Amino acid sequence: MKLDLHIHTTASDGQYTPSEIAAKAAQLGLSVFAITDHDTVAGIAEGRRAAEKLGIFMLSGIEISTFDKEEIHMLGYGIEETNARLLFWCRAFAAEREGRGRKMCDYLAGLGISVDWDEILEIAGEANISRPHFAAYLQRHGYVRERKEAFQKYLDTPEFHRATDRTLPTPEEAIDLIHQAGGRAVLAHPGLLKMSDENQERLIRRCREHGLDGLECYYGKHTKEQTSYYLGLAKELGLMVTAGSDFHGEKVKPDVKLGMER
Repeated sequence: MKLDLHIHTTASDGQYTPSEIAAKAAQLGLSVFAITDHDTVAGIAEGRRAAEKLGIFMLSGIEISTFDKEEIHMLGYGIEETNARLLFWCRAFAAEREGRGRKMCDYLAGLGISVDWDEILEIAGEANISRPHFAAYLQRHGYVRERKEAFQKYLDTPEFHRATDRTLPTPEEAIDLIHQAGGRAVLAHPGLLKMSDENQERLIRRCREHGLDGLECYYGKHTKEQTSYYLGLAKELGLMVTAGSDFHGEKVKPDVKLGMER
């Protein structure tokens, strides 16, 4: 089966609109795809309409940013995007993201980089303001040659995070929110977590006890050894297994292609 259950659109920090993602999924012959934008459900309705016209199944989704000693992402699948509590949370988070955007401007100004807020808004469009929009700005104005360099030099350093990080829910709170919206909670790309293997397994087991439904075992940047390990752990804990590329578009993540085959 060709599928992709981890895709971002212009509703968050992706390159393509939900309709364009649906068209690309159909062109690639995917049997199912999921739109999982960061902390928003704004792209789901458009994506679903486009998918229905193209005769392809789209699964509603979201990727919620959480924190427990480091940032941890929780995917929600099959959510009701009209759920009142979920929408309230998304609106609150969007407001907090804008506040973080202002902090990013102040942080970069401290490094001698003047950022035009109106231009950041223009780059973001309708999406919630996030680091890729600042990376695009830095590239546009010649501070870096490519967006990856923007993260390495400016947007993913310990100093940057200390100055700009926002208050995030816990993984357990995200699981509860996803369940209350009628969805299933899946831990995203566990292989990217920076914690030790022991602490990572402890986290997964703790989340399972709190109702975690699945594990994103198949992920483009997981090694074969990691994939095998997560598959074994998912089987032991009775967790669903999902597969996703984390596609954002060639301009955002040039090394990540849409679609997986499993």
